[in-house]
Amino acid sequence: MSSSRFFLVADIGGTNTRVGLADENGLIEGSTERYKNADSGSFQSVIEAYLAKAQPGPLAGACAGAAGLVVNGVAQMTNLDWKIDRDVIARVTGAPAVDVINDLQAQGFALDDLPAGSLKTLSKGTPGRVGSRLVIGLGTGFNIVPVHKDKDRLIVPSCEAGHMTAPYRSDLSDLYAKIEAKCGGVRIEWLLAGQGLQNIYEVHAGTRLPAGEVMQLVSEGDETAAAAMRDYMTVLAAVTGDLAITHLPYGGIYFTGGVSRAVTPYFESLGFAAQMADKGEFNELLNGFTVTLIDDDFAALKGCARYLRQISD
Repeated sequence: MSSSRFFLVADIGGTNTRVGLADENGLIEGSTERYKNADSGSFQSVIEAYLAKAQPGPLAGACAGAAGLVVNGVAQMTNLDWKIDRDVIARVTGAPAVDVINDLQAQGFALDDLPAGSLKTLSKGTPGRVGSRLVIGLGTGFNIVPVHKDKDRLIVPSCEAGHMTAPYRSDLSDLYAKIEAKCGGVRIEWLLAGQGLQNIYEVHAGTRLPAGEVMQLVSEGDETAAAAMRDYMTVLAAVTGDLAITHLPYGGIYFTGGVSRAVTPYFESLGFAAQMADKGEFNELLNGFTVTLIDDDFAALKGCARYLRQISD
């Protein structure tokens, strides 16, 4: 295949990297490949392997969404010893428009390109509201991005919200004290990312289990695991409420990531919406924000494609 308007897009996680091709209409169906990072020495080798197989011809642009802090086009992966460098990608691909963005930015840029079937409403807000949106990522790490719209262009600033301190709650003071003693602080990421449920369960049970096993115990009705899940949901609701007050996402709040998909079945039964809105005089305002789950494994690739279309115009 060949076209001067093909874009290379990549989603680099801690374990796997997805690579695909996009054009003016978005991600090209059937173009994606997944690579295990452990089998690749670098992101450069992943790109080279993909291009050798796909043979796309000249590329108009390339964009990688990376799970890490991005500074001047360079990302140091949070849970992987890889450095993702914009200049290296440009050299390997030969594309004139190249950038590296945070993986949550990529999710934010995807919002207008997601099929309705990949969006699940978790709580309905006030109909007809429009405005900024907020994406919250629960996965190996925790992060957020606000999403603003200027005519047809999306503006998605980067954040590193997982390193903020969790909001104070008197009913969680014992949990927070034990997390601080264990971790040296009470970062949101230590409570809500992949390790979060493990940490909270360990406080309750005195033993540490993988998050998947804790989730299994919750589904089986184990009281200790259920208590850990209640605390997890209380923290998540408090954090989300604070973020909603900060960003006023009249266009909705969107959860994404593997942990989000795992815990959202408990949103209703554990009263997430009511806890999120528990802000006194702001209760009605917060109840008006629709909360949605993104269930699309290719959302970050679609977001990279949207970003490239914007910077290539």
